[in-house]
Amino acid sequence: MPNSKETTPYLDFSDLEEKEYRQIKQQILNSALQQTQSDIDWIWVGPHSRRKITLQVGPQNEVGFFLPKSKKIFEISNCIIAENQISDFILPLKKFLKSQDQNFFTQISITLFDNGLDLIFSSKKDLNFSQSQKLIAFAKEQNFNISHCVKNHVTPIFKIRNNQIFYPDFKIDVGSEIFIQATKSGLAAIIKIIRDFLIQNKQIKNIADIYAGFGAYSFAIVDLVKSISAIEGDQKMVDSINKNAAANNFASKLKAEAEDLFSCPIVKRTLDKLDLAIINPPRNGASPQVSEIAKSTLKNVIYVSCNPESFTRDAKILIDSGFTITKLTALDQFYSTKHLELIAIFQKK
Repeated sequence: MPNSKETTPYLDFSDLEEKEYRQIKQQILNSALQQTQSDIDWIWVGPHSRRKITLQVGPQNEVGFFLPKSKKIFEISNCIIAENQISDFILPLKKFLKSQDQNFFTQISITLFDNGLDLIFSSKKDLNFSQSQKLIAFAKEQNFNISHCVKNHVTPIFKIRNNQIFYPDFKIDVGSEIFIQATKSGLAAIIKIIRDFLIQNKQIKNIADIYAGFGAYSFAIVDLVKSISAIEGDQKMVDSINKNAAANNFASKLKAEAEDLFSCPIVKRTLDKLDLAIINPPRNGASPQVSEIAKSTLKNVIYVSCNPESFTRDAKILIDSGFTITKLTALDQFYSTKHLELIAIFQKK
């Protein structure tokens, strides 16, 4: 259980000093990686950094997180891991829920995009007219976008603005449901690693962004390369990338395609034409795709992973085929949990 100052019961290390906390995180990673790599750079993000959290809603509209291995909710009034704008919003949210129907809402997802908050209220059945109007009034009062999710289908209820991600010279519009890196500073750190690598290796011109999501990395490097093929399994994300590329005059350089990368990975003959593949797979990794890369003549891979175990498995495939890890960075953007992000640069001579 957390101490009296903590409000997020899933924190694994809430009572630790920072030095001890970091040592434990390093031990967790070293254990997972085994003999993959000994020279690791660390980036520590810290508290009040998460740009997205999902709150559980109980039958009496209590708000919080499930206790470990339980469906019992630990109620919160603020959140140590969330950005302050999200944490400060929890009390108004709880006040609103007190006046709403009980045993109706099940979850509330809160995302802080670069231009404001976006909320998704989940329930087991559709909203009635009164419930919908109350949500709209709350969204107008608090200045956020709002959607409703039932049976995994998300429907916008009220949109005060387009959700946006900001880049130095342009902005892109994104939907409420996108996968987004856990912290803004974490995404910036990953982008810097990729950009620094490209600046140091100017001969790299043709890139595949595999598991591209909404194109976070593609848009961040479009000024440095000749062509980017963004591959993603979600057609909505593919449409979003292509729409944003056209809106920002990148369509001649950046094109997105939909593909089930687990059952139909990019094949050797296509990979042979590339200078670099950026891979950011789900937690189960990208073994089918990595196996195709291992057979190809591709010489540069940047692998972004949120699971050291699946990363270790995939890294072994690449290393056994002649790749070497030339840079490995651990990014602690899941503050005070056992999770972390890895960014590895693989190169083959």
